[in-house]
Order: sequence, then structure tokens, then C-alpha cells
Amino acid sequence: MNTLSALGSFRELLPVLRPQWRGMLWSYAVGTASVLTLAGLTVLTAWVVGHAVVERTPPRPHWWFLITGLVLLRVVLTWREMDVSHALAYRVLARLRMALFDAYARSVPGRRREHSGQAAAVAMDDIERLEFFYAHTIAQLGASLTLFLASLTAASVLLPEAGPVMLAGSAVVASSALYWARTARRLGEREQAENSALSTRIVDALGALREVLAYGLAPQVSAETDTATARAAALARRRELLDQLVTSLRESATTVTVIGVVLAGSTAAGVLSDTTAPRLSPAELPALIALALAGVAAVTDATATFTRLHPLVAGARRVASGIHRPPVVTVPDRPRPLPAGPLGLRFRDVSFAYEGRRPVLTSWSADVAPGEHVGLRGPSGSGKSTVIALAARLWDPSSGTVELLTPEGTAVPVTEVDDPALREAVALVDQESVLFHGTVRDNLVRGHRPRPDRELAAALERVGAHTWIGLDDDLGEAGVRLSGGQRARLCLARALVRRPRILLVDEVTASLDPATERAVSDVIAGFDGTVLIASHRAETLARPERIVDLG
Repeated sequence: MNTLSALGSFRELLPVLRPQWRGMLWSYAVGTASVLTLAGLTVLTAWVVGHAVVERTPPRPHWWFLITGLVLLRVVLTWREMDVSHALAYRVLARLRMALFDAYARSVPGRRREHSGQAAAVAMDDIERLEFFYAHTIAQLGASLTLFLASLTAASVLLPEAGPVMLAGSAVVASSALYWARTARRLGEREQAENSALSTRIVDALGALREVLAYGLAPQVSAETDTATARAAALARRRELLDQLVTSLRESATTVTVIGVVLAGSTAAGVLSDTTAPRLSPAELPALIALALAGVAAVTDATATFTRLHPLVAGARRVASGIHRPPVVTVPDRPRPLPAGPLGLRFRDVSFAYEGRRPVLTSWSADVAPGEHVGLRGPSGSGKSTVIALAARLWDPSSGTVELLTPEGTAVPVTEVDDPALREAVALVDQESVLFHGTVRDNLVRGHRPRPDRELAAALERVGAHTWIGLDDDLGEAGVRLSGGQRARLCLARALVRRPRILLVDEVTASLDPATERAVSDVIAGFDGTVLIASHRAETLARPERIVDLG
């Protein structure tokens, strides 16, 4: 990968950040004003000192006022630059994470063979590194380029010979970004890959903490983590050593350039030779040197910043790949309103296959009348969970249609229905349903408009949870303090609070004891609406009015 294609990785994310373009331009404007003010203060001070030493003329009062004004302006601009860039950084961070989340919402990872640890590394590590680039680094590079052009122009006006010297020296400095660029980029990508793999390994270990402790795997996990960390650290050291070598060469080129400007200026001022008509006053020589130093230093800083971007390239590619991932559900251009009244389901010649696997469903059809309770029965892998997921529109079928049925027999494809309205009408409860960190109340109203406490308490009582938990009780992460049966009851209560017209249940009683299974099955059987329940348990399947066999 060359430098231009590497920069393309950053360019791919710019359309996602379109709402922040104005903030990025404002950050550039404030940053540029700040560096130009500092450069102006430095050159003006050098000008005053040069005249005071060479011509022995003390600075006039208006010079002091001008210098004091520039100092105050620099203070204000520095504060403003930090304020603008920090505020922009948070907006960039939020924008990229929302775009990534929206992409995952449109393309459910469960259909593809992906690892949640990799997704977490992209959402947290990669985006956190990129936020600083878009919020500050781009503005910094633009400000450095502007300062260089301003210094080059001013130095050329003061002494024409200084311009070519600055231009040639800055070109050499800038070209240092290409020195061993491929090696630095490769090291940065390998370092990022090691860090991503380390995040994946840690997520695995934390997710299987009981198994790690039960099988005595903690020493092995620690050793693997140490080894991976050592590999990443070794790559980081190699990259930093290479960066230090390039930095040394860059500083040498900067020094030679400044010396060249000093020699050209000294010659023009008659310092190094007897000149009857010097083209530059010796008193102006310090200002010329300050201009050259400011311009070349700006190129040096920009080049150093540019070379430090190599580790971000792989992260930018991963974020862009995640954001531009293909959706598994289509978004209707003109969504149709949801039909009023009871709703049923119709599966018409539905086929579906998970990525890289054999089809789970092939031309499968079935009807669930409005208000009917239907059970799905079949061995593992027969497609029960897939049917439930298609009915909930977690993804679309490969072929065929899933439709909503009205009592009059009108069928509306779910692909044409307004998605928020569909989520209001259809509720899903499965054996992997997750409770969020927070209180019971927070979980019951999550993703829905607020409900009065008496209604929430009634839902808890309906599922038999009111005797052992209250609305203000904290659940911990993923409901860790609860048993499987307790989590199942709360997830069912959360679905009922939404007042859905269709209740989809997938193996929610699979790991429950007989008493809890009967209690949960009683609640589902008492639901006043359409129920489609997938299970392999006889007790659960004894309640629906009709059973559909799969496989």
C-alpha cells in the first residue's frame, strides 16, 4: 500500500463526518490564527531586537502595545483552539460510533461469522484514536501549511534569495515522510492487529470467566495476554526507533536549511563580505532568520505528524469497513403505515442461508392467523430460530416474503412497513435476551416511551417477579445477579410492557426448571394477541393452539 492509498483510508470516513465539516474548518481557522499570531510575535520581537542591537534605537511605545496585544491574542486563541478541538473531538467520536452502531443495526453480526471482541476494538480503540486525527490533526496540518506559505512569502519579499533556500530545504524535510514509510506503515498495521487480537482474547476470557476459573485456565490466559502484549510492545519499539531515525534526519535537514538562510541573509547584509550597497539591513537579519525558522519548523512539525499517522491506517480501514458493511435488511423508500387491529404472520416461499453455510430454509411457507398461538417444533438446526428472527425482521430472507396479516386477509410485506412502527407491534423474547445494566425500571421501559410505575409493577406481577424484585433494584451487568429463570421472566415482562400485537418467543424455556417453565408458559398462553413460539420442550408446546413442524 502506497501513501496515497493509505490516505484514502482516512478520506473514506469524511462523508460520514459531513455534519462536522464546519467545525473542522473552524478548528483550522482558529488553529491557523494561533500559529500565525505566534509567528508574528516571534518575527516582530526579532525585528525589534535587531534594530535595537544594530542601530541602537530603542523600540517605540507602539511596538510595546503591538507585542502586548499579540501576546494576549495568542493566549485567547490558544484557549479557544483547545475548546474548539475538544468539543469537536467529542462530536467526531459520537458521530463515528453512531455510524458504526447504525451499520451493525442494519447488518446483524449474528448472521455473519464475526467476533464481538473485534467489534469492540473497532468501536473503542480505533475510533478513539481517529477522533483526535479528525478533530485536531487535520487542522494542525492545514495550519502548518498555511504558516509555511506565509513565512515563505514574507521571507521572499524581505530577501528573494531566501525563498529558494527555504523551498528546497522544506522539500527535503517533507520528503522524509517517505523514508521507510512502507516499513513504518507495516509495523503500525501489525501493532494494531496485535492490539485488536489482544482485545478479542480479553473479551473471550471475560465472557467465559466461569469456565476459565473452573478449568484452571487463568495462568494460561495470563501467559497468552503477556505474550501478545510483549509482541505489540516490541512492534511499538521498532516503530519508535525508526521514527527517531527519521526524526534525526529531518532535524538535520532543518538545521542545514536555516544555516543556508543565515548565510544568504548575512551575505546580502554585508556581514560576510564588504558590500557598499547591502540589499538587506543587518538589523533585519534576525527577522529573516525568525521567518525561515518558523516556516521550516512548520513543515517539520507537519511531516512529523504525518509520519505518526501510520498506526492509524489499519484502524481507519477497519472503521470504514464496519461503517460501509452491507445491510441485511432493506430500507423502504416510501414505508407503508402499519395496519390497525390484530396482526398475524404469513411466510411465503421463504428461503434463508447464513453466510458461508447451507440453506436453513428452502421455499418454506406457513400462516399464523391474527390472535392465533402457534408453536414451532423441530430438531436443532431445523430453522426454528431463523423463522423467529425473520418474523422479527432481524434480517430479510434470501427469497420469498414475510408478511403481516390483517383479520380481513390483507397481507403487507414487512419490508414495506415503517420500521419503528414494526418494532412497536412486534416483540421478541429469546433464550439469549439481554438485560441492560441499570434498574428493573430502566430495563422495562428501554426503547419505549415511559410507563407509569403501576403498569410496570403489574407487568412484574403478571410474570411472577414481584415477590423477589422491585422496580428500583439494580440488575448489574447483563442481569448477572439473577438466575436463568429470573432473567427469562424479566425479559418477558419487558416485552409485555410494550403492548405488542405479535409476541415472538424463541426457546425461552429451554434451560428452566419445570415449575418456572410452567409459570412462563402460563404467561405466554394468557397473552391477548398473536404468538409464535419456537421450542423443543413438550410442556411449552402443549399450550399453543397449533404446532408447525420444521425439519
